[in-house]
Amino acid sequence: MNVTIEKIEINSFGKLKNATITAKSGINILSAPNESGKSTVASFIKFVFYGFAGARMQSLSDNERRLYTPWDGEISEGTIYIVADGKSFSVHRRCLASGKDTCEVINRSTGKPEFFGEIPGEVFFGVSEEVFARTLFFRQLTTPQSKDDILADRLRNIAISADEQVGTKKAVTRLNECKNELKGRLGNGLIPKAEKERDALEESITAAIDTRREAIRLGDEVKKRNDVLDGASEKLDDLHAERRNIEKYEAKVKLRNIERLSLDERNAREEYEAVSAGLKKREDGAFNELFQKNTEYVAECRDCENIGKMLSAAEAERESLLDETVIDGSEVKRAQKVLDSSKRNSNICFYGAGIAVVIGAILAFASSATMGFGIVLAALGIILTVVGFVSLSKPSNLVRELGFENLGELRSAINSYPMLEKQLHDVEARIKALRENFEESRTKCAILKRELDAGIGNYIDVSDENYSEQLRLVLAKSSESGEKLAVWRAKKEELDNATKDCDPVLLAEEARDAREPDREKAKVDREISFYTTQFNQLSDLNRRDELDIAALEARGGDPAAMVGKRDALNARIDDLAIKYKAYETAVRVIEEASDYMKSMVAPRIGERADEYFTAATGGKYKALEIDTKLSMSFGEDMRRSCDYLSAGTRDSAYLSLRLALADMLFGGCGVPMLLDDAFVRIDDMRLRMMSGALNEAAKKHQLFILTHSDREMRAFEEIGVDYNQISIKTE
Repeated sequence: MNVTIEKIEINSFGKLKNATITAKSGINILSAPNESGKSTVASFIKFVFYGFAGARMQSLSDNERRLYTPWDGEISEGTIYIVADGKSFSVHRRCLASGKDTCEVINRSTGKPEFFGEIPGEVFFGVSEEVFARTLFFRQLTTPQSKDDILADRLRNIAISADEQVGTKKAVTRLNECKNELKGRLGNGLIPKAEKERDALEESITAAIDTRREAIRLGDEVKKRNDVLDGASEKLDDLHAERRNIEKYEAKVKLRNIERLSLDERNAREEYEAVSAGLKKREDGAFNELFQKNTEYVAECRDCENIGKMLSAAEAERESLLDETVIDGSEVKRAQKVLDSSKRNSNICFYGAGIAVVIGAILAFASSATMGFGIVLAALGIILTVVGFVSLSKPSNLVRELGFENLGELRSAINSYPMLEKQLHDVEARIKALRENFEESRTKCAILKRELDAGIGNYIDVSDENYSEQLRLVLAKSSESGEKLAVWRAKKEELDNATKDCDPVLLAEEARDAREPDREKAKVDREISFYTTQFNQLSDLNRRDELDIAALEARGGDPAAMVGKRDALNARIDDLAIKYKAYETAVRVIEEASDYMKSMVAPRIGERADEYFTAATGGKYKALEIDTKLSMSFGEDMRRSCDYLSAGTRDSAYLSLRLALADMLFGGCGVPMLLDDAFVRIDDMRLRMMSGALNEAAKKHQLFILTHSDREMRAFEEIGVDYNQISIKTE
């Protein structure tokens, strides 16, 4: 549609605030010094119709929102009043520094908004922001181009119809984009991605199957060990029940022994009291004292004899325990230390070796720069593995050194040593106490013997034979009484020792339902130690394998699910391949159908541009031609690229192309064109000739010439062209 700008109101934009510009159709010239805001006005016109470009760019020169947001505010805002095909509109845009952008088009006749959600520039000019900038916006210091691919694509889509608006390039471009999305030349796209994903799934399926097999193998191992563990657990239950029965039977035996000792102590006490009763009827104090000493002596001798027997029995028990002890305390500590350090060091070495080998492999295959370090780490892993196996062999060497058949016997000896050590400690304590009692009793016997010898010596020469007979009788009675006293005292001490630290009532409760054991307690304890060690070792292996199974299952995934996903990918790849083939066919058909149209567009643009260029150069350069890439060349006899022209002449050729493009792209409709310091490289003579071409273009389009000098106005005045001088009015 034909569009004319009537008025520009800038609320705030860059350095401009509350500025107004009134324009007319034809040529409008804004002459002002540099840094006065001319380029800002041109940018504001594009801003109102298209918004800011480059909002995500970091560079200030490329990010228009950062460049033109006022320094003393956060809002870029303004309105442009236009007439489009006889209708009056106002276009108002407001953009915050945060990026929030609002635009409203008001029909000034009705006062109602129109074109909701549409870009005003595309509505009124019919082109995108990029095409607008390449055709209608000739900015200062713009470098002339020998070709323009974007505009060429736009023009390549023009048909031969009257309105020249039928296009095919976008369709081809979109189809090619769709093709590239499916499969690009560099091997990217949905199809290669799906194929890679499928191949990766194939590898994952194979790895998952292998992982699942390993998990099943480990599961079978765990199941076998569980069967052994069940048997060991049942065996341990039976052994603990047997051990418990032995303890109950020992309580029963101990209770019977206490009952027997109690009966013996009572009988010995009654016999002693019976023998001593006759002696108590004697009233001779001297003999009573002598008889008492003799009684004590006899009893003490019996005690000494009994203590000696008990001491010999304890020493024999100690020798028996020493014979059962196959390893001493220092060897136990050393063996336990070797076992612990071997297990710890081997685990550290194996884990360290695994980590070193994994990291070394990663580094070796990562790049050539890290391959050497990766090989060093792999070698370190091998060394650590060897060290780990060496550490594992230390317990075997110790087994041979200590004279055991295998490691199990050594562990059993270590486990049973604390019990033997406690028994030895108890026996040693008892031997020590008995030895002290034995020495004390021997000393007491010697003292009593000396006293008796001295006492009897006082009466050895007595002539009264009856008195001597009585003495022998008393001595005989005293001797019998002493023996009975010694027996009673021994029985009482034995009973006290048996009942020490135990309650007969609790002992009777403990001995209930006891039966005579089939085996000795030591044998049962050894079997319990063996099966407990086996149970713990197998349980440790099972826990480790169960952790490995869990890790394998977590890493391997579900093969069935992956197979389903792979089949779905294969179906998707087949579908995408059909689409890709369809896109290829569509592109080929469209390109074949539109080739002849491309050859029709360039001559028409060249013809129109040649008219402008001939007028701009006073006929010096003719026969300007444009190819389908918008590359320009001139010359009637010999064609040469416009790149060989001087800078000013190239500017003239480039501007002529812009004017021709405006005529072609907008279908004969008039649209505003912005020329911002566009003639700085053109001399005064060529500027006068260019003014004629601009006057011709102004018959169709509204021109805004923004300049820092009055050269353009003088040129128009010299050739008699009317123009409208405009200015920036601020409140």
